[in-house]
Amino acid sequence: VIDGFDGLMARIDALGKLPWFPSFFIFLLFLAIETAPILVKLMTPKGPYDFKLEDEETAVASWVAQKVDQRKKLLETDQALNEKVYGEILEEEAVYAYKKQKAEELMRLQADRFQQMQIKGM
Repeated sequence: VIDGFDGLMARIDALGKLPWFPSFFIFLLFLAIETAPILVKLMTPKGPYDFKLEDEETAVASWVAQKVDQRKKLLETDQALNEKVYGEILEEEAVYAYKKQKAEELMRLQADRFQQMQIKGM
């Protein structure tokens, strides 16, 4: 047996042998010590730190809202410009004729290539 037996282990052993009521009282004591800072913070009025924190949080929230609004407006503007530009291009006959000419050339090349492959296959 350890000489003196008065350290932490002895205290834990003695706590296990206590009756229900003192054990429960010690539990409540530790619970009160652990929760006291939280309860005090909840009961105190707002101080300078709380106001500064709220100011910082609202500043960030307003900055984010402003950025989101700017992105929405930028998207709307880009869409309107694209519709206008492509609408004008759609109405131009020169662009239509050029695309038609290139499509016809591509179709001719495809037909010629298909014919050459058929001839090689015979």
